[in-house]
Amino acid sequence: MLLPGQKSHFVTNAMRCLGVLLLLQVPPAFAHHSSAPYYDSSRVIEVEGTITKVFWRNPHILFTLQDDESEEWNIETTSVSVLSRWGLTGDVVQVGSRVRLAGSAGRLSEHAMWVTNILLPSGEEVLLSARPRWSENTLGEDLRSEVTGDTELGIFRVWTSAGRLWNRDYPLTEFARAIRAAWDPIKDEVTADCAPKGMVSIMEAPYPIEFINQGDEILLRAEEYDLVRIISMSTEAVIEARPASLLGHSVGRWEGDTLVVDTSGISYPHFDKTGIPQTEAAIYEERFSVSADGSQLNYVAIVTDPATFTEPTELTKTWVWRPGEELRPYNCTQ
Repeated sequence: MLLPGQKSHFVTNAMRCLGVLLLLQVPPAFAHHSSAPYYDSSRVIEVEGTITKVFWRNPHILFTLQDDESEEWNIETTSVSVLSRWGLTGDVVQVGSRVRLAGSAGRLSEHAMWVTNILLPSGEEVLLSARPRWSENTLGEDLRSEVTGDTELGIFRVWTSAGRLWNRDYPLTEFARAIRAAWDPIKDEVTADCAPKGMVSIMEAPYPIEFINQGDEILLRAEEYDLVRIISMSTEAVIEARPASLLGHSVGRWEGDTLVVDTSGISYPHFDKTGIPQTEAAIYEERFSVSADGSQLNYVAIVTDPATFTEPTELTKTWVWRPGEELRPYNCTQ
């Protein structure tokens, strides 16, 4: 059982993914956004060889390696946005370098890896969200300053992601369970061609967000996909008549120091990345509040979508404040 237009959306997306693969002439593991369907984090493997190609771009960095038996490996890791915050630039992985790699084994190919550790010819070890494996001389530590409190700034600043959004279980309807059961995480990957996320998925991104006060409007800027949410603070805002959109239509109000945002009119058909659907009937009540010491932004979103959930469902997430953090161009590349 599918939502109206759901099948055609999936087929269109699959065709776009195929077009991207043909254009790049790289293996299927190189053209997606979510890594879990492609790599087994419980199985760590190693390989040595020479780097032959490098694709240093968002959403994921890609390169190929030729091992000592002349087999070509497809290597993938996190985004440029994340690594740049750890002090790593594109010259850390160079064509012609002989390296040792460790990481999660590919699920679809024995010559694919999600790399977490790179041992360079210099003896330095590059850490990609991992602990040292071979050397005490490491690169890639998180170079950002520690979390700091500031009670004067309020909500209007840049916040760094520090927690996950999703729950382990949801009170799904039979309709939603059927959609999720038919979901193929590879064929139906919705961000494979750099298509932007919609609400509420954009709020789970592991990148910074920023609030900007513009009087009758508050802008919520997200680094991922360079998206901007507009929150109308006018008491005369009417959103029912507007056409639905990926991010929906948001109207905000203040309850003390808490920013409360009602968001509806969302055309994005995906609640999350596991196949749970979302209908245009979905309504979110979002609450943004700064901790007493000014160091943390707390987020609570209660979603009501009768077609998907048997009862209102609550999501929570946190961001922290690190002085000097800024939003950077995402520049997602197909």
